[in-house]
Amino acid sequence: MACRNCGQGWHAFEEKMTDVNIATELLVDSFQKRFDTALLISADSDLIGPVSRIKEIFPHKRIIVFFPPSRSSANLKAAANVQLSLGHGLLAKSQFPDTVTKPDGFILKRPAQWK
Repeated sequence: MACRNCGQGWHAFEEKMTDVNIATELLVDSFQKRFDTALLISADSDLIGPVSRIKEIFPHKRIIVFFPPSRSSANLKAAANVQLSLGHGLLAKSQFPDTVTKPDGFILKRPAQWK
């Protein structure tokens, strides 16, 4: 990407298809009766459609939306059964340690910017 005023360039990373994958799995899990209550951690308004349809088709299923720190969506809030905000403190307490060793010996490392 480049600045329109000065022409200075930078690399921008764009996340792709996460909302589509979440919506797909949420719908599949609904039809396969894998949950009564789903916890969705997102403020992505692209998920309003799937959440609304699940509630229409399966009125007994509950969808609880947790909004990440400093994020929200009024329309997603309206579509969910319950909505809560996930504060920085709770998020920090919920992180894995800096490294996690898998059973096969592979070591997963948390990126420095996530600390």
